Amino acid sequence: MNDETLYADVNGIRIAYEHGGSGYPLLLIHGYPETRRMWRQMMGALTARFDVVSMDLRGYGDSDRPSDELSYDKRTMAEDAYGLAKHLGWDTFLIAGHDRGGRTARRLAADHPESVVGATLLDILPLEWVYGQGKDGYARRYWHWYFHLQRGLAERLISSDPGGYINHLFARRGDVLDPENVAHYMEVFARPGTVDATLADYRTAFDVDRPRWMEEVAAGHKITVPLQILWGEYGNLNDEPTLTIWRTVAEDVRGEVILGSGHYIPEEQPETAVRLINAFANELGL
Repeated sequence: MNDETLYADVNGIRIAYEHGGSGYPLLLIHGYPETRRMWRQMMGALTARFDVVSMDLRGYGDSDRPSDELSYDKRTMAEDAYGLAKHLGWDTFLIAGHDRGGRTARRLAADHPESVVGATLLDILPLEWVYGQGKDGYARRYWHWYFHLQRGLAERLISSDPGGYINHLFARRGDVLDPENVAHYMEVFARPGTVDATLADYRTAFDVDRPRWMEEVAAGHKITVPLQILWGEYGNLNDEPTLTIWRTVAEDVRGEVILGSGHYIPEEQPETAVRLINAFANELGL
């Protein structure tokens, strides 16, 4: 994998990405509070089979940070990813997304089934389903979703100690993450505009994405693109009927728990994640 940072002007902004390998196209989309660097431990193995691109979402990493809060809805972010794929000359491609990247990947699969042949979603449940839960466990796991909605307060508290906030988010599994990666995430998070942009990601998820998905689900619309759902044994999904839940919003679902992993699967169990993505590609005949 070439570590060089490349840029593409798509959907009205500049998106940063890395590109390497040859074979069937595979687009990787990171989560919060990370960057494309989260995929580094998987790159060597993936580039042996795929033409791999790992991108920074708008508002994250080296990509632009638009000031318009409403531009962080997942449909717009999915169009960033779709625009990047078209910039690369890809007609069809696989996607894998973790956390916020998984939510972008879900929207991309829903909006562009003619281009996305399969999507791997890592350690997420449907957004609208999660917001509908009032369980104690969800209040503890997803507290930051609601904290990020507190306009003004969240900005002040996070900006006062961004490194401390990142450390707190990683506290449950920080001992198994690469310290250099964590230091990188802390440095990027302290850059001007990052806190505002990443909070916009969560706020539009609640204000725009949630009602949009609820409307589509209520209308009986299901994702037709094959989905692979992977979740960590110690992640956010381990006490829920994960595949059953996903089958209420998608037609073609398979997946499994990854033993020994928490939420950050690409960094905690990269070899297993690669093996399962390869198996999914085999199943799809790619």
